[in-house]
Amino acid sequence: MTPFWNRNLVLWTIGTAQSQCGTALAGIALSFLVLHQTGSARQMALTLACTLLPQLLMPLAGAWVDRVPLRLPLIGADVARALLQLGLGVLALRGDVPLSVVNTVAVLTGLAGIFAGPASNAAVPSLVPPSQLARANGLLGSVSQGASLLGTLAGGWLVARFSPPMAILLNGGSFLVMATLLCWIRLPRRTVAPGPRQHLFADVRAGLGVMRRSRLLLLAPAIALLLNATLAPVTVVIPKLLAGQGSGAGGYGLFLSLESVGMLLSGLLIMASRNRWPSHWMIAIGLGLTAGVYSLIWRWPIPAVLLGSAPVLGLGFGLINIPFQTLLQRLVPEAYLGRVFSVLGMVSSLGMPISLLVISPMLDVLPMPVWFGAAALLQGLGGVVWSLAILRGQRTPEASAELSSRPTPQL
Repeated sequence: MTPFWNRNLVLWTIGTAQSQCGTALAGIALSFLVLHQTGSARQMALTLACTLLPQLLMPLAGAWVDRVPLRLPLIGADVARALLQLGLGVLALRGDVPLSVVNTVAVLTGLAGIFAGPASNAAVPSLVPPSQLARANGLLGSVSQGASLLGTLAGGWLVARFSPPMAILLNGGSFLVMATLLCWIRLPRRTVAPGPRQHLFADVRAGLGVMRRSRLLLLAPAIALLLNATLAPVTVVIPKLLAGQGSGAGGYGLFLSLESVGMLLSGLLIMASRNRWPSHWMIAIGLGLTAGVYSLIWRWPIPAVLLGSAPVLGLGFGLINIPFQTLLQRLVPEAYLGRVFSVLGMVSSLGMPISLLVISPMLDVLPMPVWFGAAALLQGLGGVVWSLAILRGQRTPEASAELSSRPTPQL
């Protein structure tokens, strides 16, 4: 039997850590590159939108991922992103880069990412035995969060001490390292969905059909959308609330760091649990925990409560996100993993911008604590609906499959 600590998992963990760190570095560097050249926050937002725009095509990318060996989208996406980032970094070292070039690179980088994301989630079950899947996701979640926190902190220092292009070049190098490590990771041959090969849209519909056969899988995108939709106004309100009470940008940076520490701890907690806690109940606990934290901030919207609640909020987010990955990897047949993860990824990425567009006219009108109360109500409602779905499905194949840790149950 394959042990938990094996060469594949170790190489994947190392590659994930340095890649996440590089991505965090580049996120800060790209924003400051645009800001230094244009002095416009609007242009920064436009570049961010260009990075996110390809997410709309993620279900088609996921359908294609399910047709090919995973090594192709994993290595291909990393090589493509490496070349794009290295090229942008070299151009930026020589002088100002036209905004059209920066935005084109952002779109192409985002396009490569929509293939890498579903492929990565589909590959994780092959790294460890089925009984160790939750533990592996906990490990990778903690490593990713810790590396992102380190990259964020280091990115600010690098941009201030040297220049944005240096951080962008480092990000390009991190993608090359990940692509090299992937060449040494053994990925098994994948099973292919039965039946004749159809066009991509038909494959997407087939993936949605798999989700409709499971109550928990059907609820997963709704919970992901809820989580990001409630997070959107709170993310905007927190810096304004801290600035109004004298904490400013430093206080907001501390809040984000403490939140990241909580998310890191959630991964360690899940890893230490060694599969003793069912993933679907951890999601319910995470929803209840975040609802409780939002209620606390709604009642006492002061910096001390905000900063004290940040690690608990991050812990709740981690208890939702990481078990979701494990749940999907266990409930979805291998041949459909790319499609299901791509649907969840698209919904998650769209939740925040759609929510901000809808509520932006009211953000400066309603009192700031109201948004925390609304977030608490919606998160609590989501927790109740999710818990009821679990209780109603205790005797269904999806519940028994999740509890018995089967990798590809019959749905």
